[in-house]
Amino acid sequence: MRQKQILVVEDNELNREMLAEILSAQYTILEAENGEVALDILHKHKNDIALILLDIQMPVMDGHTFLNKIKEDSEYALIPVIVMTQGDSEEDEIYALSHGAMDFLPKPYRPQIILHRIASIINLRETAAMVNQFKYDRLTGLFSKEYFYQQLTDILQQNPDREYDIICCNIENFKLYNDAFGIRGGDQLLCNIAGYFQDRTKATEVVCRFRADRFVWLIRRYHKYSEERFLELNQEITSYLGAGNLSFKWGVYTVTDRTIPVEKMCDRAMLAVDSIKGQYLKHYAIYDEVMRDKLLREQEILDDMKEALDEGQFQVYLQPKFSFSDYRLAGAEALVRWYHPQKGLMSPGDFIPLFEKNGFITQLDQYVWEETCKFMREWKDKGYPCIPVSVNVSRADFYHEDLADVLLSLTGKYDLDPETLHLEITESVYTENPNHIMRMVSKLRNMGFVIELDDFGSGYSSLNMLNQMELDIVKLDMKFIQSEMAKPEEQGILRFITELAHWKKFKVVAEGIETKEELERIKKIGCDYGQGYYFSRPLCKQEFEEKYRNQQTEASQTAELQDVEGEESILIVDNDHAYRNMLKQTLGTKYHVLVAESAEDVADCLSSQGKSVAVVILSMMLPDGLDILGVLNAFKSMRNFSVLAVGPYEGGLEKAALQAGADDYTGKSDDIYCLQKRIERLLGMLDSHEKESQLQNEVYRDYLTGLMNRRGLHAACHALSPEDFPLAVYFFDLDNMKQINDRFGHEIGDLVLKQFGAVLRGQTRNTDILARYGGDEFVAILKKVSSEQFVLKKGQDICDSFSLIQIEDISAACSAGVILCEDKDKVPTKLLKLADRALYRAKSENKGGCCLWKEGE
Repeated sequence: MRQKQILVVEDNELNREMLAEILSAQYTILEAENGEVALDILHKHKNDIALILLDIQMPVMDGHTFLNKIKEDSEYALIPVIVMTQGDSEEDEIYALSHGAMDFLPKPYRPQIILHRIASIINLRETAAMVNQFKYDRLTGLFSKEYFYQQLTDILQQNPDREYDIICCNIENFKLYNDAFGIRGGDQLLCNIAGYFQDRTKATEVVCRFRADRFVWLIRRYHKYSEERFLELNQEITSYLGAGNLSFKWGVYTVTDRTIPVEKMCDRAMLAVDSIKGQYLKHYAIYDEVMRDKLLREQEILDDMKEALDEGQFQVYLQPKFSFSDYRLAGAEALVRWYHPQKGLMSPGDFIPLFEKNGFITQLDQYVWEETCKFMREWKDKGYPCIPVSVNVSRADFYHEDLADVLLSLTGKYDLDPETLHLEITESVYTENPNHIMRMVSKLRNMGFVIELDDFGSGYSSLNMLNQMELDIVKLDMKFIQSEMAKPEEQGILRFITELAHWKKFKVVAEGIETKEELERIKKIGCDYGQGYYFSRPLCKQEFEEKYRNQQTEASQTAELQDVEGEESILIVDNDHAYRNMLKQTLGTKYHVLVAESAEDVADCLSSQGKSVAVVILSMMLPDGLDILGVLNAFKSMRNFSVLAVGPYEGGLEKAALQAGADDYTGKSDDIYCLQKRIERLLGMLDSHEKESQLQNEVYRDYLTGLMNRRGLHAACHALSPEDFPLAVYFFDLDNMKQINDRFGHEIGDLVLKQFGAVLRGQTRNTDILARYGGDEFVAILKKVSSEQFVLKKGQDICDSFSLIQIEDISAACSAGVILCEDKDKVPTKLLKLADRALYRAKSENKGGCCLWKEGE
């Protein structure tokens, strides 16, 4: 172990020798006969000297002068000094200690006293240095993160009645500032910002530099946060710094629960600031429960990712690409899907961005690359014609120097030509480190790989990439295509982009094609290939292989023939392209997905492909949402499907949608898991309805009205599931049927009964249970109703509709009693006695109307 160095500054050579003899066993001794020589030695060995022994009385430069000089110099000021003197002058001792000396030693020397004092002072100095290093950020002098946590905890405990906020400040695009002014310029900016915070930090407040360009500030509660306030704060800081073109983002966590660890409080403030990163007009965000839930969901995903990869929960799907010259299969894009054992199918938008942040994307990418190579090897062994498959190469992959070797090793392992494995890179990869990316892309192309530029048109550097990077294929971003569809053909720039790409000898792929209009537009501008839900959803390996194998015998494969007969379809009716595409991407792995935007589109779709539609997802935010529900109800009378309405919960839309015939209603969100569960439940209800329909055979059907008979009613009630509740159980009685039969005959009486059956069917959904209970009594059980007001209104509407019917000279009339049942353990037919009591009250108090059963009736 290297010995610590001590500088002995003493003009008496004999005294220097005596000190060297005492100390040399434990320390390395440097000697100086006066202050000037000592300063020269300090200049050469300042970082190595642990302590200075200084004599006061010396020629050339005495000890007092030397002590003043080193304490004025920040590089020497922290080195401890012990002053030595021959006399016992209290004045000399006071002067030395007041000018920075750590201790005072009288002569003659006492070896053990000297050794103990030196060791004690060196240890004290090193401990203080460690504490100082722990407490303060080296660059800015603000508190370090660890010491900030400690101070924050103490302040909150010592001020229990004072309200506080934790604010995280982040410099937007600090990397660009470093690039422009260098690391030293960036460091100076951080120091100046630290100065701003120090000047404005009050007592019982504290601030630290958290890391890089992030600062965290505990301040007393401010109740008037607004965009204007933070915009003013940004201008105040830039004015203080004397620097323009700086933008700051702020995240606020309001300290309410002091039992939460302070580390988590700071994390929440940073989560808030991260939520607005890149949003030009947004300067601050306050942490809330939405962010908390998002953080918890993200953490669950990160906790499960490694196990998911090990257990094969990730599956590779293939989305076909078609040639516009003959509509034949020309390639595919490999996409990853995660089938979680508890959460079901997870949207790639939920986990891919997280994996890109934490670096796990490299492992997932390599898994997809290998699975894709396995697929192509199998097809090659089966003698199928070779088609290329493109795989994604993420930003993180390019920072692995062995990227080219890994890809070449995979194609070699499966004996594939590199040109069959297309590599997709996005514009964002290029913008971060263009020179490195271009070198790597050039290397990969020289090895034979085909390079595709994905999402062209999604950013601002696309044209520059076309000019500088060695590419083979350009893929037009689907949002770019959709925005072009809103413009007149002559005003769009897609044709120019396509011609420019062709001039550079690149092929052009249009992705995200959804409609025939988009297809025709894309063909006109000269694109070479297309992919999207209009052609085919992403397919699992087996489905894709079937399509792949069949192409050997098919002369052509047109886009119009992509609808698969017998496959359950989901019809999405929405004009929000981003939300619609998200649904298509995730639901498309399991169902055939159709899209529409208007009532006319819905009618066309159901007329041509309606037999396969099982569930319709209808956005109630469409201006004509209720009108579209009317169209759907018309088709539901002929075909069996369910309608899931989505939209906000305020404004009465939920009630309006359910009253207009929707089977379910949910809020519009990105939570695809909950949406899938609702779809599965609706499909289960359809299956249940099919079972109910089967029950309505001759054994269970009333021969006269076509409704169920009593036996069928009991069977249908036993087939109910918990999802069908709450139920409205109606008991109807037709008025004066005996007089009608006596006066007009049973033939007319039977016609009245048939007409009431028709009214019941017209006023209810095809999933509700309708039965002729016997004679002139009828039962209707409506599923999934929760409002007493709705239940009463529906019963009255049925009675009123029946009263409008005229047969011969008969004025038809009926009365009804109803009970609302929320208890899933109740058998509805056992509630008929209660509904009958309400019916009795209706006949006596409100003949021709409907009454709701009341407790105690």
